[in-house]
Amino acid sequence: MALLKYIGSVINLANGFSQATRPKHVGQMSDLIQQFRETCDSHDVNDWEKYYNGEDKINEATEKIWKCIQDIKKNLDELTKEDVRNWTHDLIINKTHSGLQIQLDVLKLSSNGKPYHLSNATEEAKGIDGFIDNEPVSIKPNTYKKTIAYGKEKIPYRIIFYTHGSKGIKIK
Repeated sequence: MALLKYIGSVINLANGFSQATRPKHVGQMSDLIQQFRETCDSHDVNDWEKYYNGEDKINEATEKIWKCIQDIKKNLDELTKEDVRNWTHDLIINKTHSGLQIQLDVLKLSSNGKPYHLSNATEEAKGIDGFIDNEPVSIKPNTYKKTIAYGKEKIPYRIIFYTHGSKGIKIK
């Protein structure tokens, strides 16, 4: 399946927004594939397609994704270069400052009076966000636990989870 540049990413993004291929719509794939493997010796993709027999579910998911893509296209048509500049400015100025300030605040809250500091660029490239008493740590929002990366990423340092709300930062 050959797609034009960026299109696979756009479809994936629209699928994420629309949640079209969530288990409640297309079935729990990990369970279904296990059941398939227990009932079929070949494990061939064509046999899996026959076993799944979900053309209606695939068509429904396709419609949800397609609708989202149409919405994205409409919004892109209205997007201006100034919108992109404003977004870029917000990312580089506001979000960078906020994110690094939160990391510093988390280090301070977690340090219990021990020395702490943010990582440098080399350390950051290794997944280290900072140090408490020379111990490397990674700092993640509590919502990170709900991401795909949380299950796949192997962080060899202590992870400090936090929430940031109207009452400030809380360490988890």
